[in-house]
Amino acid sequence: MKRKIRIGLDFDGVVAYNPFRIIRAPIKWFKREVLGIRKLTFFVPKNWWQRILWSIVHESSVFPATGMDLLRGMSTDPKYEFHLITARFGFLRKSLENWLDRYQARGLFKSININENLEQPHEFKLRMVKKLKLDYYVEDNLDIVVYVRDKIKTKIFWIYNFMDVRHPYPHKFPYLGKALEGIEG
Repeated sequence: MKRKIRIGLDFDGVVAYNPFRIIRAPIKWFKREVLGIRKLTFFVPKNWWQRILWSIVHESSVFPATGMDLLRGMSTDPKYEFHLITARFGFLRKSLENWLDRYQARGLFKSININENLEQPHEFKLRMVKKLKLDYYVEDNLDIVVYVRDKIKTKIFWIYNFMDVRHPYPHKFPYLGKALEGIEG
């Protein structure tokens, strides 16, 4: 039997459409130019009010991304194996599960991997991509794409938005469906 093609997908911005991901570029500029933060770091909510705010922000991932029908079709093909890798923190697990159930998407994935231990998102995703021995990983955060791509052999596909479309990258796509078509060949 031929080896399965193992594909990892991010959740917010890849599987679920998230309109607020366009604010990443201005936030990155602010962190770099105003605050002088050059190292890749992400905010980790530690107390109850930060977690409530974080929960509200993540509720913006309301609809399935364009390409969800193709994902459903590919997930029934025995040559593909899909894994969900989300940097959402453990306190957002119920929200994620509710979304997956609402859109009948839980069964599309062999594994659902959530950031239970409040790791930095880029470090969590790199660890999971390595652990799952993925052939492809689809991510919408350019900082994570850049961080991960040179550390592993996995082919990293990037879902861009209009704020950072000009950034050169060999495997960039406007939405999930186009990335999956790129994997299908």
